Amino acid sequence: MKCGVAVLICSIPLLALAADSTRPDWGEVLGPSQGALPAPLAEVRWLPDLHQGLEQAKAQNRPLFVTLRCLPCKQCSAFDKDVLEGGPQLDPLLRQFVTVRLVSAKSIDLRLLPIQGYQDLDLSWWGYLLSPRGQIYAIFGGRDEVSDETRISVPALANTLRRVLAWHYDPRRPGWDLDGPAPDLSAPQKDPTSLPGFRAWFGHATPQLKAQVTTQNCIHCHQVNEIVREPAVEAGTFDKDKDLQIWPLPENVGITLERDDGLKVIKVKDGSPAANAGLQAGDELAAARGPEGWRRLFGQADFRGVLHRSPAGPANIDLVWIRGGEPIAAQISVAGDWKRTVLDWRMSVSQGNVGAGPGFFPIAKGAADRKRLGIPEGSLAVQAWTGPKDQGPASAAGLSREYVVTAVDGQSPNLAGRAFLVWFRLHHDVGDTVHVTAKDAKGRAKEFAYTLKGKDW
Repeated sequence: MKCGVAVLICSIPLLALAADSTRPDWGEVLGPSQGALPAPLAEVRWLPDLHQGLEQAKAQNRPLFVTLRCLPCKQCSAFDKDVLEGGPQLDPLLRQFVTVRLVSAKSIDLRLLPIQGYQDLDLSWWGYLLSPRGQIYAIFGGRDEVSDETRISVPALANTLRRVLAWHYDPRRPGWDLDGPAPDLSAPQKDPTSLPGFRAWFGHATPQLKAQVTTQNCIHCHQVNEIVREPAVEAGTFDKDKDLQIWPLPENVGITLERDDGLKVIKVKDGSPAANAGLQAGDELAAARGPEGWRRLFGQADFRGVLHRSPAGPANIDLVWIRGGEPIAAQISVAGDWKRTVLDWRMSVSQGNVGAGPGFFPIAKGAADRKRLGIPEGSLAVQAWTGPKDQGPASAAGLSREYVVTAVDGQSPNLAGRAFLVWFRLHHDVGDTVHVTAKDAKGRAKEFAYTLKGKDW
C-alpha cells in the first residue's frame, strides 16, 4: 500500500494496521470495479413485501433497495416524494435494483433489518441496500438539529446507489468478505413487538397509543426507539448522558463531508481526531472498521453508522480514505464525550420514555409578551399548554395556559418546544417534585409545586 506524499503522516498507523491479517488489500478493493451492469428492469416497481423482494433479488442476482417510511410523520416527507417520483437522476439507477417500500415499523423483519445498530429510529425515512442474501451493503438517511436536508439529497442517494451497484457486480467482492454475515432466515421472524421492551412499553401506553398499535397496526419509528430503551428504563440503568450519545456526525471527529457526494471531505478541523490521523480536504472516505469489523463505505450514513456502533469514551477507529487515487489507512483516536450531539429534534427523547415530562407543552412567547410581563431576553418564557385538570399533576396543581413559565427549579434556560422538553427530561424523573415559577396575564408571579407521576409531554 502506498501513502504517497502522506508517508510521514500515515506510516505509524499503517504499521499498526499491518499486523492485522484481516486487513484487505485496499489497492484492489478500492480500485475500479471489474463488474458490468445487466440490462435494467423495464420500470421501477415498489414492492410492499420485503421477503417477496428478497426472492426476486435472488432470482435475478440484483441488489435490494429497501425504504422504510413512517407515513404519519411529516419529517422527511419531501425526500420520500423525491425517491418515489424518481426522475432522471434516480430512475436509471433504481431500475437496477429490486425496490421495496415499507410504511410501518411493524413491517420490519429484525432478521434482515437490524435496526439497533443500523437505523436512526428518530427519522421517519430510512434506506437499506441489501445483497440478494440479505447482507447489508449500505444504509442511507440522516439529519441533524437543522433538518434532514443538511445530510441527505437526491444526488447523495444517486451516488450511494451507483457505488453499491459497482460493488455488487464486481466478481471479486465475495472474496473480500466485507459485507458481513448473511442473516439466518431459518430463525423465527421477529418484528419490533418481539423486542424485550415491548410488553412494558405497551403497558405504559395511553388508550390512544394502544389503539394505534392494535387497531391501526402502526408503530412509529421513534416509538421503536422507546421500546429498545424500555428494559434499561424499567431497570433504572438507563444513563441519560452516555446512552443518548447516538449517531455522531462526521463533525464529531473533525470531518465535514460534502452532502451531495456523501464521502468527499471538504473540511478537516484543526487539532481534531481526523486531523491528527492525517485526513485532508479533498480526501474521499472509503472504508472503516468498527466493532463488527471492516465495512466498505458508500455514503455519509455508513460512516455515521460505524461511529454509532463504536464505543463511547476512548476508542480507536480504523479508517481508509483515497487521496490522489491511492488508499491511505490510519486510526482516528477519540476520547471523552466525542459522540455527543444536539438532541432537541429527537422525538424519542422530547416526548418518549426518557425521564419525565413537565406536564405541559412549552410554547415560546415573543418579545412583545416578554416586555409586557417584564421577562428579560435570554431567559425562559413559555406558555404552559396543559390539558384538563384531571390529565396530569401540573394542571391539577393549577398550572394552565393562562400562565407563562419563567423558571423551573430556579433555572431559566432560554428554551421552548422540544428543546425545553429534552432539557426537562434530562434533568427530571418520575417521582421528582418540581417547582415552577410563572407569571399570569398581569405579570404577577406565582409558584407551583407538583410531583411528576408520568411521562406525558
